[in-house]
Amino acid sequence: MPQTAPENSPEQEQSSTTLNTSEQVQQHLGKGIAFMMTGSVLFAIADALGKLVTQGYPLSQVVWLRSVFGLMLIALVILANGKPRDFKTSRPLNHLIRSLVGISMTVCILVGLKYIPLAEVTSLVFATPLVVAVYSITVLKEPMNKGMLMAIILGLVGVIIVVRPTPDHFHIAHLVMLGFVLSSAYLSISARALVKTESALTLNFYIYPATIIAGAWFAWRDWVTPDFQSLAMMFGVAFFATLALLSITKAVHCASPAKVTPFDYSRIIWTLALGFLFWGELPDSVTWIGIAVIIMSGLYIISKGRTVKKAR
Repeated sequence: MPQTAPENSPEQEQSSTTLNTSEQVQQHLGKGIAFMMTGSVLFAIADALGKLVTQGYPLSQVVWLRSVFGLMLIALVILANGKPRDFKTSRPLNHLIRSLVGISMTVCILVGLKYIPLAEVTSLVFATPLVVAVYSITVLKEPMNKGMLMAIILGLVGVIIVVRPTPDHFHIAHLVMLGFVLSSAYLSISARALVKTESALTLNFYIYPATIIAGAWFAWRDWVTPDFQSLAMMFGVAFFATLALLSITKAVHCASPAKVTPFDYSRIIWTLALGFLFWGELPDSVTWIGIAVIIMSGLYIISKGRTVKKAR
């Protein structure tokens, strides 16, 4: 007599569903981490290429070409996705302000790459969450606990350690990099208000026009005709940065930003390796302390900041 398979009880079905959901979450988290790590590597490569090209070509020319290539690549991605509506926006004034801030951001990061070690540039980039946290607490009136306050204070101390104004270490480019931090923080904060109506591609597409328009004359004035290899490296700065952007955007869509963003701090490993490989750069012991403090503070703010919001 044929036997029929026993039916699953409701408890077994619920257990199976929970298990499958848990596995899916883990798979999505794994993908998110992989995309974030990939984005970190790509950003490190873009920064290294930026440092290389600024050694042999005028800064104005590199800034302008970086923006032109960046705009072209974002436009190609929008068209490749079949979403020309991403070129449209209902917030032109917001994008104009962001584009003007984009001038500062692009100029400041390339000045930093040109004059100070790669690892120090990256560590100061990681100070951006500190400024975002300060703004969120003081202007947006988001809740703050003692741990968050301590992380902000320690992070700013870490910045001072990295930038420290001693004759054998300080360069004006260290202060210029703080301009990048403020610009980047503003773009991050303003994106919060725009993300409901604008896509990530739209937000990044409109960062470049002001730099292209305002920088055209300066680039033309200082122009040095690049050879093919140099032009390819200049294109590579925008290409790898755009790929990094897409990879990180994909990462935060796969999993919670609070869980995958900390893996972006692996970028310091890749920039240290590239800085040593191409320029023989190694941070001194004091700079190492500053880098470690900035990273730990940033990680705390990223991981605990969302917890504080949820507990509100």
